Amino acid sequence: MTILLRPSGLKDLMEGKDVVFEIGFGNGDFLLYLRRQYPEALLVGAEVANKYFLIAHRKLEREGIRNFALYRGDGRTLLYFFAPDNSIDAIYINFPDPWEKPSKESKRLVSVDSIKVYYSRLKRKGHLFITIDSDLLKDYLRRTLNNLNVPFTESLVSPFGDFLTKYGRKWLSLNKPISYFIIEKQDDSFFDLSGSCESFMPNFIFYVREEVDCELERIGKIIPLEHKEGDFFYKIDKIYRSLDGEVLFRVIHSEPFLNQKYYIVFRIFEGKGYMEIDDKNGLIISRSVIKTFRDLALRIFRECGKEMIFKNFGEV
Repeated sequence: MTILLRPSGLKDLMEGKDVVFEIGFGNGDFLLYLRRQYPEALLVGAEVANKYFLIAHRKLEREGIRNFALYRGDGRTLLYFFAPDNSIDAIYINFPDPWEKPSKESKRLVSVDSIKVYYSRLKRKGHLFITIDSDLLKDYLRRTLNNLNVPFTESLVSPFGDFLTKYGRKWLSLNKPISYFIIEKQDDSFFDLSGSCESFMPNFIFYVREEVDCELERIGKIIPLEHKEGDFFYKIDKIYRSLDGEVLFRVIHSEPFLNQKYYIVFRIFEGKGYMEIDDKNGLIISRSVIKTFRDLALRIFRECGKEMIFKNFGEV
């Protein structure tokens, strides 16, 4: 079993294999069902809730299941940034949160852009299965699929035979109708919707001014620093200092299918200033992350810089 601490490794795992995704795997029971249905495929499961991620991981370990990759996070992130178009055999989504307020539409696992990503990543004759109990979400999904001209079938009969998830058993016991949406992709078409990531970590090195000790007292005045551009937003809202003079800037970062919190490090050593990202949590280096780093680097250089030595992230 593989834990995708660095999601950029997904593409190599998928190479030459049939691939099946479950987004939001909960306690892992449906992953076990999928293993029986696809005994030779690479199964990729994504779950945002740490509690359920750990429960499912232990369950799969006890069962001795192999050829799995688990990701602690939003499965759409994996598909959007790291899965090629026409590369997935099947995608399963069971009982997604309806996020009922219109302002939260983008959070829905069946939002317009989410459906575009799923459909694009499916192979020809690949399938997307979505199980829904929410009437609001059923209506929304029907409209979305029709507006996108994506053919689908909807049934009250489960395509999974007698198998029921935890929520499936719950809703049936309450006589709540469950709808099963099935999309079969008929060709190799796709929507032009994918994220771009860099394989390098941004770095910036420069000579500092002689009076930098005084300038360091002014660094805190840089924050809060924030920027919003369409669906992309970042805010640098806190600063931490170590006893040896290293400075950490906390970044809150949001863009389509990606929310991250990370730290940018700035330190001075022997007359040089060094800036880099503190990469301890498998940070995804999107183009927007590069922009965030560049914006802060420019501000730091204005406060402390004398001459640039090295940069690998574009204009400053």
